[in-house]
Amino acid sequence: MPKTIISKLQENPNFLRASNRRPKRKKVKYKQLTFKITEGQKKALEVMCKRQKTTPIRYLKALVNNQTARYKADPQPVSYVTENQLQLFDLEKESVNIPKKKKTIP
Repeated sequence: MPKTIISKLQENPNFLRASNRRPKRKKVKYKQLTFKITEGQKKALEVMCKRQKTTPIRYLKALVNNQTARYKADPQPVSYVTENQLQLFDLEKESVNIPKKKKTIP
């Protein structure tokens, strides 16, 4: 007789749990930031947020994210140059080695 789910659960209580779970995400660290705005700016912000159906915090976070996305650090490409690599087209060193002729005035 084939084993049923109940008999498998009795043998192994973790039978129905997913064994291929994703690893937990790294915890995001937050920093608090405060700033002051005038009463007029506060009222204008509230009116604009009502029209766009959002909160001031979400609106400000979106602005900050859009502006800072341009300045995120790009990963540096791996340099494959070694110490003993030939420098065939290094023109600066060649021009230093060539002595310049002095101008003679007759």
